[in-house]
Amino acid sequence: MKNRLLPLIFTALLVTTSLTAQVCGTYEGSYEEQEQKYPAFYQGLESLNADLETNYKSALSKLTHLKVENGKKIIPVVVHVIHDMGGENISDASIQGALDILNANINGQASNFLTKTPDIFASVRGDLNIEFRLAKKDPLGNPTSGIVRVRSELTHEPEPRNAVKALSYWNSYQYLNIWTLQKFLPQDDGNTLLGYAQFPWSNRMSTDGVVLLASQMISGGTLTHECGHWLGLRHVWGDADCGDDGVGDTPPAYGPNFGIDLSDFPYHVGNIGIGSGCVADSLNPAGEMFVNYMDYSQDADVTMFTKGQNAVMNETLEGIYDTETNETGIGYREYMWSADNILATGVSDGYLTPTCSQKADFTITTGISSMCKGEDIIIKGNKSQFGNGNVTEMSWDFGDNTLSANDNANFLTHTYATEGLFDISFTVVYNETTEARAASLSDLDLSNVSSYDSIVKTIIVQGTESELTTMGAINIALHLDLDGYSVNSYWENGVYYPDTLFYRGELAQTTYIAYYDNTCTSTTVKENFISVNPTSSSNTTGSYTYSFENEADLSDDWHITTNAADGDWSFNSTQNSSWEWVNGIAISGNASIMIDKDNLTLGSDELISKAYDLSALSNPAIKFSWSGAAANTFPVNELKVYYSDDCGEVWRALGSLAPVEAANAGLYTTNFKPDATEWSDTIMTKAQLKNDNIKFKFEYVTAGSANNFYIDNIRIGEASALSAPTVNASKLSIYPNPTNGQAVITLEELADMNVEVRLVNILGAEVRNLFEGEIVSNYYVLDNIDLSALETGIYFVKVVAKGNVVTTDKLILSK
Repeated sequence: MKNRLLPLIFTALLVTTSLTAQVCGTYEGSYEEQEQKYPAFYQGLESLNADLETNYKSALSKLTHLKVENGKKIIPVVVHVIHDMGGENISDASIQGALDILNANINGQASNFLTKTPDIFASVRGDLNIEFRLAKKDPLGNPTSGIVRVRSELTHEPEPRNAVKALSYWNSYQYLNIWTLQKFLPQDDGNTLLGYAQFPWSNRMSTDGVVLLASQMISGGTLTHECGHWLGLRHVWGDADCGDDGVGDTPPAYGPNFGIDLSDFPYHVGNIGIGSGCVADSLNPAGEMFVNYMDYSQDADVTMFTKGQNAVMNETLEGIYDTETNETGIGYREYMWSADNILATGVSDGYLTPTCSQKADFTITTGISSMCKGEDIIIKGNKSQFGNGNVTEMSWDFGDNTLSANDNANFLTHTYATEGLFDISFTVVYNETTEARAASLSDLDLSNVSSYDSIVKTIIVQGTESELTTMGAINIALHLDLDGYSVNSYWENGVYYPDTLFYRGELAQTTYIAYYDNTCTSTTVKENFISVNPTSSSNTTGSYTYSFENEADLSDDWHITTNAADGDWSFNSTQNSSWEWVNGIAISGNASIMIDKDNLTLGSDELISKAYDLSALSNPAIKFSWSGAAANTFPVNELKVYYSDDCGEVWRALGSLAPVEAANAGLYTTNFKPDATEWSDTIMTKAQLKNDNIKFKFEYVTAGSANNFYIDNIRIGEASALSAPTVNASKLSIYPNPTNGQAVITLEELADMNVEVRLVNILGAEVRNLFEGEIVSNYYVLDNIDLSALETGIYFVKVVAKGNVVTTDKLILSK
């Protein structure tokens, strides 16, 4: 799988213990730790953030008006579903259901609020008056459902976990980005990560949003917790024993609470001592607020945010008032709910949902698209994504004149009787009902409506009796805790005294819904999706050479596999990376093949050969020349070479080029084009290559930024014949490498030449001149080289003659 690169950051992490208790990992320095662990992954952050910041400021300067007086704030949402055709590919209905739960929770309307909240806490319940809505326009203004589905193996334990943000991203000053996936890597402490969010003040817009497990998205509780972080809230215990979350009406807490419910109220009262409660708890008969969404109680037992937490979130949304200037600054998330952005993202009342937006998709159950002639394959479609009973017809075209029409089976078995590359086409016909909602019937388009209706929801309101009467509330009742918690209690955080004498009532809220029925057809074609190979190769020539002088050398005998993601963080139309033919760059001749740095995509690009009969060779081998350069001081991309003797069903490792080897030319800040001295070659062989049906695969694995990478002169034949010197016979060897400070360098085939041996760092700056003079023999040794005074890192030894680099090699200094 491969997906477009985007550097990343995380801040607030939510995990679960073996007892399914939720635990968070938010702490100072977490980003720096990730940056040190995955340095190359973060190299592009600054330029991306700078571009987004520029665009954001430009958008702010063009606003017609910013504030929405006394109105509900609408937050446009895009959900990126990262899946691998499994249960993590959650349905549109599940996603909307999760947002419905979030909207109820954050506005004080949780379904369990009345039954699970002690009055002492209910007295400070917040109501943010905000609504999260799926976007109906993407950043280019095109219609969207607000849901992006990206098929990627990164849904299974991505490393770094932030990598899912690279798969699909929309401008974070316009949309709340939510990513869902199947599973995170296990935590070092044995806990299981459920999700994480980015605080609003991080100033790293390129990674802003929330990431969580698909299973947690459906429940809504984890999403509510992470959106609290996204709007500026900390945990109620202040991320320290008896810490401070900066909110006046959340009582102190010793730490996170697990498995605490209403039966434990009041909790931690008078429980002072090591491993128990806080001193402040003894002064608060109501105990700790375990019902708060920013604690770790179970979803069934958390019910509310407070008014003070609402104030923090509103500062994020509206800005902070400056008492000295009597002005309010721009909130971190303020542009998002502005009238201009509401229009740009299509989330205003009554806006029509795009029709027929779901896409047919399919996969091979084994994940292997290469096979021998006569073998069966099992293909799986995505029927379940369209909802129960909605699919009326499915049809398949297997590319070999075999059709399977009107077949509602989601799994099909097919056998290919001929060899070749085959397209597969999958068509789904389905019924759907889209809807538009508004608080006023006049805001709905009823011209093409199938039907419309209204929903009356009873919402909870609290305040004084006069306030509730004025708003038209019914069933108004006084709430006063007769046990004394409300009247006599207080908590000491800022000496805050809650007004626990309050009235609660009910208010009818009407929403009008228009329904639009549609019949839709979605067809997906995957070109060259299946590779069917002979059981025994007919290519029996003793040796093969691919110099790529003709572009047909690439297309005739080699097969390129690429798996592009649906999402694209920048919405550029540029193609995803792949092996491509390039003219004018070669170790010999005029052409080679390359991976272009400008189209790098996270994952891998595969170049697969046809099959060869190498059974007559004594010691079969493959030889190739390569040249690559780094884009930063921490190269991470590598080349892996495999072979297969069963038509590509199983690939076995033959050899690899480590990241420092794949960047053999060092660091280049410009577009890298190697000269004759910057090429290296290698020979790979195994006894298992002596077989009548051998295929080779080159896999360029992209884990971060890099410069261009080239391959030329692929040769297959006897190892002894391939070992003969080719273009550049001179050789440079370093031992040991890596070294802890002492090294020996040998120079071969440079007799009678005046040379300089220079040590340069990865930035290209000369660090030390190791030798200058005439080489008196074809095997010359520079020994006792002391590098212990240098910093650890990657260096390059270059041999220069008459101003030209004759040969070069990497040196790794590791103390």
